[in-house]
Amino acid sequence: MSTFPDGNFTIVNNETGRCVRVRLGRTKDASDWKAGTKYLQSVTEKPTLELGEPDGSPATAWWFSTSDDAAERRPFNQIVSHAVGEYQNIGDHCVWLDLQSHPTAEDRRRAADQFRHKLNDMPGDLKGKLAVLLPAAFLAEAETELGADAGLSEVLDLWHRYCASLTFPEHHVEEDPEGAEAAQSYLDAAAEEGIRPPAVESDRTSTRMYGCGASRGKNSTYRWAYDGTRIYGADSKTVPTERTYWTDDGGYLVGKSKGGPGQTWTLTGWKPAAETQPDPVRAIALTGLFGPIAGLLGG
Repeated sequence: MSTFPDGNFTIVNNETGRCVRVRLGRTKDASDWKAGTKYLQSVTEKPTLELGEPDGSPATAWWFSTSDDAAERRPFNQIVSHAVGEYQNIGDHCVWLDLQSHPTAEDRRRAADQFRHKLNDMPGDLKGKLAVLLPAAFLAEAETELGADAGLSEVLDLWHRYCASLTFPEHHVEEDPEGAEAAQSYLDAAAEEGIRPPAVESDRTSTRMYGCGASRGKNSTYRWAYDGTRIYGADSKTVPTERTYWTDDGGYLVGKSKGGPGQTWTLTGWKPAAETQPDPVRAIALTGLFGPIAGLLGG
């Protein structure tokens, strides 16, 4: 098992060339006047996670925290942002991963396929028992589409596609009331025999920046492991490990099941980009360090 490098390092995707970066939040002046006296106060927005150019800026630097979690008596194993700790006064922040709260259309489509196959795999005697519930209008349509010599399995597969699409709709559509009622009666009868639809689960999880000292919820993790090519969750208590593999999904860092594209990463010691002269404007553009630098510029 490989380990994370000592000190600061960069995380670059081998397939896309994009680098894991942080964009620091702006620091806003929230000062207020009371009774003729100005009370100085500033508010810093939360940093965000992104994939982008591996330019050697502080935004691309990370370090691995192995300090002990006193509550759980084990190392935190967090991937922590160098830039947040160095340039903002909000404490260390690391990469978190959360289960998706809202399934996508693709998730519902996958669940519909699983349910259709489950219905198709019913025992033959049960198929014959439930086939009497198919409405006459559907049977007429099936004969037109499949031909008069179509077997029962072909007809049921077409019917099961319809039933599954009603159970896991990708979007709201106007349904045929009679067909939908017949499908529901069919599914109720199947449920009585133990044939029920699966839960809709997302194959991806979302990532974000959050404080290192915060406690995890039941659907979040911040513990990571590295096998030399892939980064994945090291704690299956909260999020199943198989759904945590870091993936560059079209420019977004998400967690997915192992084996897909965009999942191999190279970790290299961070070397700050060389500049002949300090350029605060360039630093803002590359890292989003709007807090202290903006103050120096009078922003």
